[in-house]
Amino acid sequence: MILLLAFLAFATSSYGLPHILPGGTAPGLVHGFLKLPGPGAGIFISSAFVCLWFVFGLLVTRKFWTAISMAVLIVVFRLGAGLVTGTTPRLDLLLIVVAIIISCIGLLPIEKKPWQNIFPLFIGIMGVIPLVLMLTGNAKMGESGAVATVFPLGYAVTGILALALAVICWFFPMKYVAGAGLAEIFYIVYCWLFNGKSGFATWVPVPAAIPALLAFALVCGAVMAFLAYCVYVLFQAYRGEGPLAQFNQ
Repeated sequence: MILLLAFLAFATSSYGLPHILPGGTAPGLVHGFLKLPGPGAGIFISSAFVCLWFVFGLLVTRKFWTAISMAVLIVVFRLGAGLVTGTTPRLDLLLIVVAIIISCIGLLPIEKKPWQNIFPLFIGIMGVIPLVLMLTGNAKMGESGAVATVFPLGYAVTGILALALAVICWFFPMKYVAGAGLAEIFYIVYCWLFNGKSGFATWVPVPAAIPALLAFALVCGAVMAFLAYCVYVLFQAYRGEGPLAQFNQ
């Protein structure tokens, strides 16, 4: 099961995203379609997509090491694909850290009182921020973080999805949604600090763009994890288990 899920995650994230994403590529999605600022807005898109498979694997197997094992296998698959095609693969070891964060947060009692409302409040606040920036004319766009001259769709989508997830998680706490969202925040912050070509923290965007990009990273990871929960519920129903099993009689 782990090997199969890891291969599916590798195949879809490495070769399927151009056929799924509006704009065709991660930069096309974040800058061309969503009109988000940068840099770094698109670098974690593949990682966020893989979160769907990580969380689904954790839900199915209920084993701590599932996502971490999948991440290691994905790195191996990408190295193998690079050798076969004669290209230099992007060695994304951060993917393993993302899996560790999701798995560790899954051990915390954040689905139980008094902790269950912390993440909904956090993502709700993070969702309000881009909406306020958009409505007050402080939205940014492009790699340079210039003032938005068109409707900042990414700000609106990020805010709306964050508020929707806040409501859903308030009534139905989901620890891996929190884990995936926080893991993607780590991913983008790490890249800002260490991926600059001119030294430490030389890739950090303009200060006014940081809150919206953090919210976008949080939402990307959380949405993918939420979709994994949805797929898992359908998977349970297919096996005659879970809340939807009665509809598969």
